Amino acid sequence: MKVFLQVFAILLSTLSFTPSQSVRVIASYCYLYSEPSFESEVVLDDGKPYMANLGDTLTIVSDSDGDFALVSVPDTDISGYIYKYYITANSSQIVYPVFNGKIRRESVLYDIDKQPTSYTLQSGQEVYIYSGFDDDQEYTAVQVVLEDGSLYNGYILTADLAPEGISPLLIAGIAIIVAAVTVILSLVLIKKVKKQK
Repeated sequence: MKVFLQVFAILLSTLSFTPSQSVRVIASYCYLYSEPSFESEVVLDDGKPYMANLGDTLTIVSDSDGDFALVSVPDTDISGYIYKYYITANSSQIVYPVFNGKIRRESVLYDIDKQPTSYTLQSGQEVYIYSGFDDDQEYTAVQVVLEDGSLYNGYILTADLAPEGISPLLIAGIAIIVAAVTVILSLVLIKKVKKQK
């Protein structure tokens, strides 16, 4: 059974930016995209994907593309779209995400290229699921707070993640009810067909 949960978080400090506003990257690292989508091409710098790192300063060009903002890199010709939850205009402190999931069991944290890192997340550790939850996908994109207090964007195995609001018992219960209703309707339909013959 496919379970899909679209997650929305309200982080007022990162949802709205104005042109020419200076913002700071709060993610461990992230790419800029040519279009406002994670599926679009990554912006290149000298033939290599441009990577913004924690603490880098960017300038807002436009903020009219939903969850993405068009930014430019100061003193360069580089510009592209960045996911708005990776940046903040608040220069005094890191703005932490609203957690909406937990780790079920000890799990390796993967980087944004889905390569294993040296970080291990412990059972019960809270995470922010920022691009939805789909149990048919092998990996789920998350943001976590590391031991040193920094934010890290990466992936974990979907099987190791328990999103808030979805109880495994509830999912199993719904599956059983749907199966029972299907069986009952099938039996009723078979009896009607036999009576008509």
